[in-house]
Amino acid sequence: MLNFQLDEFNRTVIIGNTASGKSWLAKRMGKMLALNIVDLDQIHWVDGNYNRKESAPVAITKISQRAQEDRWIIEGVYGWLVSPIILRATCLIWTDIPWSESRKNLLLRETDRGSTGNFEDLEAWSGDYWNRKSASSYGAHLAIYKGFKGSKYRLTNMKETSAFADRLAHI
Repeated sequence: MLNFQLDEFNRTVIIGNTASGKSWLAKRMGKMLALNIVDLDQIHWVDGNYNRKESAPVAITKISQRAQEDRWIIEGVYGWLVSPIILRATCLIWTDIPWSESRKNLLLRETDRGSTGNFEDLEAWSGDYWNRKSASSYGAHLAIYKGFKGSKYRLTNMKETSAFADRLAHI
């Protein structure tokens, strides 16, 4: 049984693979706890254009400014954007769900969006989460999780993620 304290979620970082439930959880937590949500995709990509990456210095400045606020949820796959602000976080949640669940979520999400982009590239990149050696990989997220000194939760499937959100609704 999880015993939550409201203030432990004041500055929450949610990391995980693409389509692992980060945004879903962030939206529910944001609504329940009246927290502003920062989607790292909105920092990493220029004007939502997935073909134009923001420069690293500008992206780090933007996320660092947002992290100075008193209460927030910052969610995304980009470990390199989480690392500069992790010391401000009071809580870390890692949606460490299996590829079979992430892939299903990805397909549903892109279908719902009517995405005409390159789904195959996104699917391949997401599926390589456990093998790649970047700051947006399983290994990088594991290191962030292990090194975090505050409250932390590792959610290992969507059922567990849903139960976590349901439990939060009752505090």
